[in-house]
Amino acid sequence: MRYVRFLKTPRVVAEKSTSRNEVCCLVTITSDLGDFFLPYDIELSAELLGCAGPKEYVLVWKTVQWTGGMRSLSIAIPLSKTQQSWAGLRVRVGAGPKRTHDDYASLSEQDARGVVSAWSATFAPNVEAQKLVERRFKPPQGPISGIWEETGESIARHLWDAGIALSCHLVELTNKNTELSKALLPPVVSSPLRVLELGTGCGMVGITLAQTIADARVTLTDLPEAREIVQRNIDTASRAKGASLVFQELDWDTEIPLQLQKSLKHLALVVAADCTYNPDSSPALVNTLSRLAKMSSGVIIAVAMKMRHSSEEIFFDLMAAAGFQETSKIMFPLPGDEEIGEEIVYLHVYKYATCS
Repeated sequence: MRYVRFLKTPRVVAEKSTSRNEVCCLVTITSDLGDFFLPYDIELSAELLGCAGPKEYVLVWKTVQWTGGMRSLSIAIPLSKTQQSWAGLRVRVGAGPKRTHDDYASLSEQDARGVVSAWSATFAPNVEAQKLVERRFKPPQGPISGIWEETGESIARHLWDAGIALSCHLVELTNKNTELSKALLPPVVSSPLRVLELGTGCGMVGITLAQTIADARVTLTDLPEAREIVQRNIDTASRAKGASLVFQELDWDTEIPLQLQKSLKHLALVVAADCTYNPDSSPALVNTLSRLAKMSSGVIIAVAMKMRHSSEEIFFDLMAAAGFQETSKIMFPLPGDEEIGEEIVYLHVYKYATCS
């Protein structure tokens, strides 16, 4: 997949040589890590939205052209005096005009190029948009999920391919006969279902679980620098009936805090997405998974990953050495530049050997 990113967030500026104003921003289209640019041409829709409470209205829209070989694209949208009176303005940039969300399945269509749209934070004539971007996904048969991420360089506060792919398939858990349900849910699902996510980043996977499973108790964990963006997404997230969401700090290089241990009794599921890209962190990740498995007998471990380089294979060796057995492996083909499946996310499901 590719992502529209704001290199410069939207702001209102005066047009040169005129008294009129316009909204300007600078975008790029890259991979989740930002290491590859979209090498193909694509026509994008750039839209100025007026915000009235939770509702948004398209005030102006225009098409802009991304050309293969580009590294950035400057966008300017005219702003009338009437439009300046709106209390809040936003900019959306993405494939297809006047869309309120990205349909995950539609990202695989050839003209879409797997490009994920970007919605800016609100701004006003004298207030530049925060360095944030909202993604809005609609999985098959599931509700629209809006998740904020940062526009900066911190990889801890960005959305990644594996987390999005897994999240957009979690609606399958509502049908006990799907492959995903059989892999992730225990034969007898207790209520409440207790779930912990490691390396949550922006929180998308754990939040989607809480939106999908009634009475789920979902704990999102990561390093302290992730707290602000995760809490923003928790605060704006809907929940299934009786479900709860909470964030707690967890460093894989330290023991699990006592406060967190107390909340993890009868843990049924541990999930992690995009957490194996750095092989140097794999020993700490596996040690943490081992501690959790010993604390909660029978817990299911699910790790979603897009293999980026062969050094990540150390994770599988460490899991085997720690006594974990793979019980299932599910494939999620990703929307690609030209066709679906150019890259693949795999969900590896484990149980601790003594719990099988």
